[in-house]
Amino acid sequence: MKKGFTMIELIFVIVILGILASVAIPRLAATREDAEISATVANLRTLVNDATAYYTAKGEFGSAKWNEITNVPLAVGTSGSSSTTTNAVGSSATAHLKVGGKNCIGVHLVNKANTTPAHIKFTKDGTNSNTGTCKQVLDSEPVKAYINSKAGDTSDAIAISSSTSVYTTTSNNSNSN
Repeated sequence: MKKGFTMIELIFVIVILGILASVAIPRLAATREDAEISATVANLRTLVNDATAYYTAKGEFGSAKWNEITNVPLAVGTSGSSSTTTNAVGSSATAHLKVGGKNCIGVHLVNKANTTPAHIKFTKDGTNSNTGTCKQVLDSEPVKAYINSKAGDTSDAIAISSSTSVYTTTSNNSNSN
């Protein structure tokens, strides 16, 4: 008598491996999306901190280049398609933070003018905000707080000053006793 596996034993092993794979693959995809969200939130925090530190040290953004202000990888250009970060901050071009290889979040720094404080403004990219990983990143609560933040006289912006807190537009009207 030959020793080996029967056909039924092999089929059971294949079925069990298929069940394990059907459970593991979605979890892997969810973990990848969570990592992308965490990386984007970390990049946004770093960008705010770097801009604040630069502005505090220099007193203005002037003709500074993005790569002089931060190491956060940004795409700069009129459409954000350029991969360089050497364009001047004061130019009309908005830098873009990429998520999943696509422009997802627009970044614009503005110097202090009269009563308006220097500020950083984050906006959703119009073409990619409703698709793929970018949509999931923009739907996450920390990223919503950055995009919807307001400070001082500037609408939808984070003031650049000694405080880099994210100012949210929501108010808590519930009273707890």
